[in-house]
Amino acid sequence: MTEQAQGAPAAPARPATRPSLPTIETFSAFRSRPFTYLWINTMSFALVQATQRFAFVWLVIEAVEIGGLGKGPAWSGAVFFALGIPVMFVTTPAGVLADRVNRRSLVLGSQLVAVAVTVAAGVIVIAGAMTPLIALALAVGVGTTIAVGLPVRNAIVPTVVDRDTLLKAIVMMSMAMNISQIVGPALGGIAIEVWGIGGAFIAQGIVLLIGTAALLPLRVPDARTADQHREPVQDLLDGVRFVWGHRGIRTLILLLGVTGIFMMGPFGTLLPQIGKEELGRSASEVGFLFAFMGAGMVISSLAIASVPDLKNKGGWFIGSLMMAGFVLPALGLSPWYALTAVVIFIGGMGGGVFMNLNQSLVQANSPHEMMGRVVGIHTLAFQGIGPMGGILAGFMAAWLGAPIWMAISGGILLALTTAAFITQPALRKME
Repeated sequence: MTEQAQGAPAAPARPATRPSLPTIETFSAFRSRPFTYLWINTMSFALVQATQRFAFVWLVIEAVEIGGLGKGPAWSGAVFFALGIPVMFVTTPAGVLADRVNRRSLVLGSQLVAVAVTVAAGVIVIAGAMTPLIALALAVGVGTTIAVGLPVRNAIVPTVVDRDTLLKAIVMMSMAMNISQIVGPALGGIAIEVWGIGGAFIAQGIVLLIGTAALLPLRVPDARTADQHREPVQDLLDGVRFVWGHRGIRTLILLLGVTGIFMMGPFGTLLPQIGKEELGRSASEVGFLFAFMGAGMVISSLAIASVPDLKNKGGWFIGSLMMAGFVLPALGLSPWYALTAVVIFIGGMGGGVFMNLNQSLVQANSPHEMMGRVVGIHTLAFQGIGPMGGILAGFMAAWLGAPIWMAISGGILLALTTAAFITQPALRKME
């Protein structure tokens, strides 16, 4: 009889929260064929979304004015606002629809509209007919397709994977966004230099059309759990009441609103401006800065997916937001391209933690019949408030300078998130 059988103590097991290298289990969500189709479609959608945000902002800061289109930080803020403002009005109704109609049909329709709007933007630029009004209208059109497609895609995820795989599935969806963040702006910058902005938009439309093919074999379980005889407004109000009544989800979404004003808005609006005017870099070089951020997000996302049982997810989430309070001032005040690249890579690692854990906590604590509405409100807080932060950043940068407003935004974000960390012990332990 061995010593082990005689009662000798077994070797201590590795702690459940200890990170490990990615294994085949890290990617277990892909065992679901519907999830795989959804991921492929999301990849194409996210790739174009990342490229479009860069291309539209670059359009209005180009040194050569196109059809009288102005330039400067105020215009950058205006176009960022136009891209994001549809989220304020479209996302929550889309969430209600996602609980009442077929979610696949909503995604398919939004992507086909995105193809049409994107190709139209390219044709108008090539024809030399672009004007400020048309540019903002096209940005609103693109933003509307994002406002519909993004929350519905996220609402589909819990219906095509089991609960034990949900965090890994969310990380893989985030990975699609992160990889697109690496590839999209970099390719967009190169495309602008090779084909011009018009050619870059047409290329984006082609990528979207290819990604639409992945939706054709996708089959999604029927999620129409809402009473079809009830008024949609009542369904929406029920979703709002659920979110407000759940202290953890309420705090997560309020913090997302803070990040929209003081992180997403300044970052999306001012980084291209800083790269071009403060660092003196070309479109492709500024695009690669976004690629460094995406690389950091991929690394931290894989690390999260490889942790068997991460404890205190809420605490990790708040900590990543506190980290952003240091990253933003460093990005704004950095005088060197190489230093900016290092800082944005570190910020990307924190962003991977922030995005994955926030979405995981919200979805894991929401009932299936409320998922579309909760995800719609979540997306509203994350991307709908961003346009307000974007237009604020544009005007404040015109007054104080882009680097100074980036630094101020980081300081405000750090103060608010530190207060949340101190005063919200339940959120720190949220699972």
